[in-house]
Amino acid sequence: MRRTVVIAPGLVGEPGGDSVLRQNLPSLQTLSELGMVCKLDAMPPLETPEALYLGMRPSEAQMAQGPLTVSALGADPPERSTHFHLSLLTLEHETVSKPAYVPTKEEERALWEVAKRLDTRSLTLLQGELLDHALVWEGLGDFLSWSPESGPLTLKDHLPQGDAEVALRRLIDDSVNLLGELELNQKRLDDGLPPFNILWPWGHGRRVSVPNLALRRGEPAVVESGSLRLQGLTRLAGYSHVDRSLVGTAMKTKFSKVAQRCLTRELTLVLIEGATNLRELGRLEELEWFAKEMDRELLGPLLDDAIKLKSVVSVLAPSDTAALGMSSASRSDRQLPFDERALEEKGVAILSLSEAVEATVTE
Repeated sequence: MRRTVVIAPGLVGEPGGDSVLRQNLPSLQTLSELGMVCKLDAMPPLETPEALYLGMRPSEAQMAQGPLTVSALGADPPERSTHFHLSLLTLEHETVSKPAYVPTKEEERALWEVAKRLDTRSLTLLQGELLDHALVWEGLGDFLSWSPESGPLTLKDHLPQGDAEVALRRLIDDSVNLLGELELNQKRLDDGLPPFNILWPWGHGRRVSVPNLALRRGEPAVVESGSLRLQGLTRLAGYSHVDRSLVGTAMKTKFSKVAQRCLTRELTLVLIEGATNLRELGRLEELEWFAKEMDRELLGPLLDDAIKLKSVVSVLAPSDTAALGMSSASRSDRQLPFDERALEEKGVAILSLSEAVEATVTE
């Protein structure tokens, strides 16, 4: 029996606030009538919330950004090693920041040809894509490192500290010298564009033991998402993660192609993160369009398949506050709409996100 779990954080808003779910979304409406709507617990503060998307318990598979990136790139370094996410960034006026643009394929190739010269006996660079790469230090120790994801960093105040800080600081310094001399960066400066002139290690940690979900559940599954982190965790959990090109930024998500791929498999977990980004930016009109496209292009074909072949479709919309879930596998005499009104109803079943995923996966 085919089972598909669609996880869409940010789809449900606050009660009484702006709602994109109370517009005409026929597939969601029909699914809620066929199955059962439940409430979801608020997402707990976890280092690796992606574990819940796979139906793991909150205590399982918690690790830093670095090990997830290294896994996503298909690497299995020695057990006694420390893994870093390695970001390609911009250094201007002693400030390190994330550039607004990503390198072209030609720029990426030229940058990495130079970057690989930074490999040493204890430090190994792993090529990723665009701004996201990885670094492995073959040793263990205590560190302080700073993420550039939340905003610019001052170079002198945010260099790595702790064990191997000499090697890590040398790598940063050498990356500035090597990348800054590239013709492509000189051209970018001439064109008024930020250079790609520094490699920045952060998110350090060790790989931890992860349950093999394929063995635990007795069958394989495929995961669809645009998340490098989830791709890394999926690999460690014994599932397959397909290319991330179909589930990218919100307005470029290729819903119909994702649906086509889901309809060829027995078990698929789909993470659609675009709603969260649009809601955080206050782009309500675009969020309404996004929800309509998701309803028509993704949930529509899955609904047709569920009706014809009695396959199972679950839609889960978690958030940091209480949110909603729904599954066509369950039945209820009480009909609830899949929108914010259901959050205010009493006597509604409440599940954690991992429980809701597990219920569909093991159906």
